Amino acid sequence: EVQLVTEAAEFVALRPAWELLTKRCRCRSVFLSHEWFEAAWQWRRESAGLYVLCAFQAAELVAVLPLVSESRRRPGMAIRELTFLSVPDTQMCDLVVSDDNVAAAGNAIVSTLRERQSDWDVLRLDYLPQRSRAATILGDAFGVQGFTCRIDANRHNPYISLDGTWDAFYANRSRRLKKANNLIANRLGKAGAVQIEWLAPGKGNLEDVARVTSIVTDISARSWKTSTGNSVDNPGPQAFIQRLSELAHRRGWLSVWILSLDHVPVAMEYQLVADGNVFALRSDFDAAVGGQASPGSYLSRHIIEGLFGRGLQRYFMGPGVNEYKYRWTEQAEPLHRMSVYGRSPRGRILQAWELSLKPAARALRDRFRKLDSAPAVPAGPDREAR
Repeated sequence: EVQLVTEAAEFVALRPAWELLTKRCRCRSVFLSHEWFEAAWQWRRESAGLYVLCAFQAAELVAVLPLVSESRRRPGMAIRELTFLSVPDTQMCDLVVSDDNVAAAGNAIVSTLRERQSDWDVLRLDYLPQRSRAATILGDAFGVQGFTCRIDANRHNPYISLDGTWDAFYANRSRRLKKANNLIANRLGKAGAVQIEWLAPGKGNLEDVARVTSIVTDISARSWKTSTGNSVDNPGPQAFIQRLSELAHRRGWLSVWILSLDHVPVAMEYQLVADGNVFALRSDFDAAVGGQASPGSYLSRHIIEGLFGRGLQRYFMGPGVNEYKYRWTEQAEPLHRMSVYGRSPRGRILQAWELSLKPAARALRDRFRKLDSAPAVPAGPDREAR
């Protein structure tokens, strides 16, 4: 039996059953926990509606597809999209399913989505890992039921392996990176006295959590991200961080690093540490200080060094093509997106545009660009005669 959960209270009440379900899953991740999605909902509730599909067998929760429903404008029409309950800080997402019920639960969820075709025009599942259950189980089931499904590799999550030593790792970094780090340390030392505080996983109390969360919000409000609408002082991101901090502290996941100059906080990194891995969610710095002293870069180097020798496996730096991340590592986990097109008129129009018309228009544009950029051929006597 598949039940659709659209009310927040009903969703929160799923937590005990959800926690039992994750213990029976092959793929365990902090990003598949109920706590993560509950915090993410604090942000997404401003613009989307809950659309969580829960599969039960004999009253036992055996699978969850955590979605939200929203309307997006496309040229000439509004498209009803179902997407993961994700936020910009999400690093992976997938179908949460018990290992004993994979195929049956996947087929039941796809059948439910087929029966509820009036709710959606396209299903977008982003942040899928390499061996995603959604991409394999749901993808196959959608194909059997006649839906058009496309899977693309669309981003990477760079990481640093922490199983060696800092000295060995840093020795293999580029001379350019080391020189830049030395210059940054010198500049920052001239700017003031440097203090670094770490609220480590499992440490502190709720008062400490509230204090560092307030500092995180204040630094973010002074960062360049204020122009993006994703800085933590905005209502949605702030509600997300506050709820996540409470829940993550309770689970022993919360990790926050703060750099201060002359006891004034100017840079921070907000992390989750779970299952031996470190996930950097947010790194912000005071824009007024950053251009001169680079406190964010200084803190980043200090954090990476400090994570070695603690029995940890990987430090994930977060999806995104950021040049500074690839100065530190050449390793990255690929992430994929699955798009499933509905059978509504709008779904069929979107499918035709994205899979046929748009690629053809792009190919034609590229062809004309090549013709425009081709060198002119001098006209000789024979060419003029022809």
